[in-house]
Amino acid sequence: MIQEVVKICGLDMATIRLKLSDYLGMGVTFDVEENCLDAKITMTSAGTRESFEMVKSYVYNCFNEQVYATEDVELHVLAAKLLKRNKKVLAVAESLTGGEICSRLTSVAGISENFYEGIVCYNRHSKMDRLNIPRAFIGEYGTVSKETAHMMVKGLLSPKVDIGLATTGLAGPTGDEGKPVGLVYIGVGGGEFITTFERRLSGDRNQIRNATANLALFYLVRYLRGDILLL
Repeated sequence: MIQEVVKICGLDMATIRLKLSDYLGMGVTFDVEENCLDAKITMTSAGTRESFEMVKSYVYNCFNEQVYATEDVELHVLAAKLLKRNKKVLAVAESLTGGEICSRLTSVAGISENFYEGIVCYNRHSKMDRLNIPRAFIGEYGTVSKETAHMMVKGLLSPKVDIGLATTGLAGPTGDEGKPVGLVYIGVGGGEFITTFERRLSGDRNQIRNATANLALFYLVRYLRGDILLL
């Protein structure tokens, strides 16, 4: 019996199963566990290693942009490991995720070497006061925007902080600023390179918040590996 795991982030269960349907009947079975866009695919085969490796390569290519691990490791644990390996210090600014990312990261022993601070800037005035985002900027782009996510990251960076990670969005139950529930922006970067991502998520309030936290940690992992531009 051959069994291996691949961890991916960014797709819901229906999309994952649809993509895997192309490889059914090739001697490998797939067990999928998905929670708020973070998923574990367990591949099992009673056949030869050669045939298993062929199907595995197909699966990896199919989920190329979503794969973050080939072992059963949690996103925040992997992010902490990569921060330590790269000798980088992180700061986080959370709006809709309300401290969820920081809570996960600080559950990892030894993270204090690589984690500077977390700011829950839930109110627009907090974004202005704590992250030095000009009032006129918020007035022009709104609190939920690609531009504001970028400025949130920028406001975190300092001589003591190498990487900033920020979330802003609308978890519901109602929209705001003429924008819909489920619209979120995630910013990550350091120095002259800050990149932001727009996602439109579905689900209830907590599902959107948790999916945003998962995506933010996923983008952080990709940034720490130097392949964020592939997204």
